[in-house]
This record gives sequence, C-alpha cells and structure tokens, in this order.
Amino acid sequence: MFNKSRLVLFCILFLGLFLRLYGNNWDQGWHLHPDERFLTMVGVDVKIPPSINQYLNQQTSSFNPVNKGHGFYVYGTFPVLLNKIIATYIDNDTYDLFNLQGRVLSGVADFLIIIIIYKLIELGEKKLKFTTSIKYFGAFFYAIAVLPIQLSHFFTVDTFLNLFCWLSLYFSVKLGVYSRNAKHVTHNVQHQNNFQKNVTRYTLHATRFASLSGLFLGLAIACKVSAIYFAPLIGIVVLWRIIVSLDPSLYKCIPQDDRKGSHSEKSEESSEGTERRKIGLLVLFGLTVFILSCYFALRFGSPYYFETNSIFNPQLSKIFINNINTLKSFENPQALYPPAVQWVSKSYFFVLKNMIFFGVGPFYFLLSCIGVFLLVRKKNIIVIISILWCVLFTIYQSLQFAKTMRYLIFIYPFLAIFAAVGLSYVFFLLKKTSNVIRYTICALCFAMIIVWPLAFMSIYTKDHSRVAASKWIYEHIPQNSSITYEYWDDPLPLMVQNPATRNYKGIQINIFDPDTQDKWKKINNQLAQVDFYVMSSNRGWGSIGDALKIYPQTSIFYKNLFAGKLGFKKISEFASYPSLRYLGIPIDFPDQWAEEAFTVYDHPQVLIYRNEKTNKID
Repeated sequence: MFNKSRLVLFCILFLGLFLRLYGNNWDQGWHLHPDERFLTMVGVDVKIPPSINQYLNQQTSSFNPVNKGHGFYVYGTFPVLLNKIIATYIDNDTYDLFNLQGRVLSGVADFLIIIIIYKLIELGEKKLKFTTSIKYFGAFFYAIAVLPIQLSHFFTVDTFLNLFCWLSLYFSVKLGVYSRNAKHVTHNVQHQNNFQKNVTRYTLHATRFASLSGLFLGLAIACKVSAIYFAPLIGIVVLWRIIVSLDPSLYKCIPQDDRKGSHSEKSEESSEGTERRKIGLLVLFGLTVFILSCYFALRFGSPYYFETNSIFNPQLSKIFINNINTLKSFENPQALYPPAVQWVSKSYFFVLKNMIFFGVGPFYFLLSCIGVFLLVRKKNIIVIISILWCVLFTIYQSLQFAKTMRYLIFIYPFLAIFAAVGLSYVFFLLKKTSNVIRYTICALCFAMIIVWPLAFMSIYTKDHSRVAASKWIYEHIPQNSSITYEYWDDPLPLMVQNPATRNYKGIQINIFDPDTQDKWKKINNQLAQVDFYVMSSNRGWGSIGDALKIYPQTSIFYKNLFAGKLGFKKISEFASYPSLRYLGIPIDFPDQWAEEAFTVYDHPQVLIYRNEKTNKID
C-alpha cells in the first residue's frame, strides 16, 4: 500500500543526504581547509597498531599523533581512527583521498542527525501533544540548515561530535520512556510476581539506554573535549529520568487485593519499601553503567587524553593539557596570533548575528523563536531544561573571546525542532483562512525558508574562487612576475597548470607582525618591487581592518590600498557568493561580512592588484 508519510520522510532524508554530499570535492583537490589539511596529514602519518594494548599505550602507539611528529594536537582521535580503518580497508589511505573519504563520513554523520531528530520528536509526540507533521518539519529544517551542510563538506571533528552528542541525548530521553511504560504496564497486572517481572524488565531496559547514552557521550568527548559543554544537559536528563523511575506510585499501581502476604498496613508498607529499594538499586546500577560506559568509550575512543594506558588511572595527559593551555593562550589580543585577530573587536552579539543570517537564515530563526515560546507554555521539565541550556550556552559562547559559529553546532538540531513547532503553529492559524490565502502564505513561507540553503549550495556548483583566480593568473600575468601572498594565507596561484609554463616569484608579506617601523620599512621596500599584490581571502584585511587599536598603521594601509592611493589598481576579483544565478534568478548574497571561517575555506573573496609602476599584464 502506498504510504505518503514514508514517501515524505524518504524525500526529506534524500534531500538531507544530497545537500551534504553534493560538491564533496569543492576545492578540486587542493586541501584548502587548514584544519582538515592538518587532520589529513595526521591521519596519513599515523598507523593502526597490531594490538589493543599497543593502541592504548601513549608512549609507543603508532596511532598517537604525538609519536608521529604532531606534538600540538588538541582534538580527539576517534574521527581519525574511524576514517583510517575504512581508508586502510578500501585503499584510500593517501593524502589526496583520505580527506575526500573523511568528507563523506562527515556528511553521513550529520545526515544521521536528521533521523535522530525525527525519532526524538516521535518519542515526545503524545506527551507534548504534537501533531504528526512536527517530526517531518523538524527533520526537514535540519536537512536544510546551512551551517551543518557546510560543516558536512569538511573532514573535521564537528559533525562527528554533534552526532554522538545527539545520540547520547536521544537514548537519555528514551530511558524515561521505558520508565513511563513500566508504570503503564504494571497498572493492570494481576499478580505480585508479574509486577516484579515487569519492574525488573523495564528497569533493565532503562539501564540499557543509560549505558548507550553514556557510550555515545564518551565517543563525543573522544571527538573533541568541547562535548563536555553538552554533558550537563545529558546528565540532567538522565538524573531526571532516574528520579521519575524512583516514583513510589509505581508500586501503588498494583491492586491491593493481589499483593502477597498480610493485608495489614504494616505489611503493605514493608512490601512497598522493599519493592522501592529494588527499583532504586536497579536504577542506581543504570546510573553507574552510564558513567562507566562514558569513561570506557572515552578511554578507547581517544586514549591519548590520558597519561597512562591503565584504565584505573584517569589522570589526564600532561602533553594534552599543555596543548590546551597553549591554545587558550592564543585567545589574547596581545598575542597577535593571526587566527585570533579577527575576534579582537567583535561584539557580544556576533555569535547570534552569524547564527541568524548565515547559520540558518532569518525566517528560519524567527520560526525557532516562535517554537520556543510555544514549547515553554507546555511546562515540560525536559523541554524547559533544554531551552534553558541553549540560552545559557549561547550566552556563554557570546562572552568568550573566540566566537566562531561551529562552537554552537550543538544548538542547530534544537533550532530545527523549535522551528518545526513554530511552523506547525503558523499552519494551524492558517486553517481558518481561505484556500487562496492559505496556499499563498504557505508558498511564501517555504520560499523564505529554502532560499538561503539554495543560495548557499551555489558555491558547490562552480570552481573554488582560488582555483578560478589561479587559472586567471596563468592566463594573464606574465612569466617571472613577482606576486605577493600574505602570511597565514594560502599563496596563489595554485598549480592548476604545468608550473613549467609559468614561473612566478612569491613574496611573503608579514602583515600580522606588530606595527613597528621595521615592519613597514620592509613592507614598503617589498611593495616598491612587487608586480602584483594578491589577497587570496579576507584573512588579513577582514581581521586587521577592525583591529584599529592593535594595528593602526596596517588598518590605514588596507584603506589606502582599496582606495587606490598606494599605486596599486584592482584588476580582478573572484568571489563565489551564495547566489541564485545557477537557478536562473539574478540574485547574489554577498557574505564577506560573515565570520571568517564561514567564507574563507570554501568560498573566499580573492582580490588581485597590479602595481601601476610596473604595469605588467598580458
């Protein structure tokens, strides 16, 4: 029999998978994502040890990045391990294939979250009195969420981290479903022994889900330690479910006449206390299993977090702690660490602004806000705790020095669920309107929701802007020309043609050095000799331009360069803005004002300036 609901779900899942895997080789094999490039080098260098004991041994393991020359490693190793095992099995263990396979795994990991959202909403449908459409809306909203789509195209740890966090949350919520089922089933039992069997059965079910929740939380931390921010939410949900399981009314559900032993009040109280203690012990066992599952999954998923290979010694690795402390030290305006300069002048609202305009889109976010308001009114403790956690975590990240979008990846499945509730309410209100008005508003809502992901996907339909710029350089800039590249950015041209056909002299401009007389004396000498000034992204001018207090001279330099006051003229620009032009609609969405990481990896703006004194060009 034809099932419309299954067809709808299949279409949503197909859409989600397509958006995450299409354009997988978006940089045409040039490894233009620096974090991915690093993980690829680590993944190719490390080797899978022949035994578990050797794998767990931090000092000698061939899979420990530190033992393979990568001493500064701050991620977990589980995503690399997963990719390495598969790559070894299917002969993809090379520098040019390891990252492409990793991108597929990253996309699949994020795709699975769509299914988790659907199943999670389904668990709470009756309790929260949701319409059946909300679970489909929730899956759809996450399927088209732009930031998860973008992160799915990178072999980094973010989508793996998010998947395991949400698997942990799913099983922690399911733990409570079995507690409710235990009460429901035992309400109609006829004998004491049936009661005991049902309590034991469902409590053991709850224990199983507690262990799975702990397992996946451990694997999330094994991907990246930032999973600890999600851990309090999981812990609260698990603890609340345990409290619900300990409800003494579970025993009181048994008809009084069917209880064994004396009918005296004292006997009944004693029997009730005994049964409650049994439940308590089983649930306490479930909590212990949750903690142990989390710990063992972490020990095996990323054993190099720890100082020794003894599972009885939870001491953290001194090397790992030093690496984390070193990373934190970069979050200082005075450190002048190039990737951190971008955060110097960012406001507290920068995180929220990027989430609204680039992460999901304004209308999507508006529906999420409506959904939050509606869900709060339901007064469900788990829902309210989840919303409160989202708000507090967003505020926390807004107050941090580094305000990058991917740090809030945990939030996006919640946004999808909230938006689903909001859209369902909008459609409910439209039931009272005429068909013409209802269909018009529905079409308008759909267009406003889908326009941003459709525009964003355009960047995967054409050459990477750096590849396009490199082709142009080979065609128009004469041989032996001197071309600048800014420190901490990728130099151009990429070798898209045989390098023997064009020979260029690359000159590095140390633009991130402190503003001193020596710096500008050197740069001015370089500018006098260089033929072309090339910026392959906005890493330099996008960060330094806003850091007036730290880089007063460099900020002025960029303003004068763009104004044509330094003797350099812009001769070409390559941008891959999100656009609807590939659909025949002449609309672009310039996004160079977004967070650097949102544009600089897969669609940076490339600017090429010619020195008017040399005036070289073919």
